[in-house]
Amino acid sequence: MAEPRAARRLSAATRRAQRLLLGGLIGGHAAAALAVLGFLLARGPASGLSAVIAAGATLVFYTIGLAVQVAVADAAPKRVLGASMASYLVRVSVFGVLLGLALTHADAVAWVDEVAVVVATIATVIGWLAAEAWVHAHLRIPVYDTDDDVG
Repeated sequence: MAEPRAARRLSAATRRAQRLLLGGLIGGHAAAALAVLGFLLARGPASGLSAVIAAGATLVFYTIGLAVQVAVADAAPKRVLGASMASYLVRVSVFGVLLGLALTHADAVAWVDEVAVVVATIATVIGWLAAEAWVHAHLRIPVYDTDDDVG
């Protein structure tokens, strides 16, 4: 009888991918919160809401991408590449369709503060990537020489 999923031990690769996801989420949310708060206080509710939408979309985009990496962390490299590329294609396509809808219905989104959207998106990406880079730099990845490599 198979063990319940929760009882199975996660591989080292999966645990590392989960740590990267968690780090990115923390960094992205922190940067997003600062951007939203800054626009809310400096430019008002419409700017704050614009920043929330942009930061939220950015967090969803990155979370899905790294969640796919967690799901395939133990797969063969070609499968990891295929899953990553498929995930990216789907995410970009969905956001492209949403952007197209927003552009064709400009009157419905006239209240959106473009500056808040751009700055919140960039801030969230920088927060996510900086935290992910910090986590990656502190991962304990075993590297050693085998007996075959010793001369």
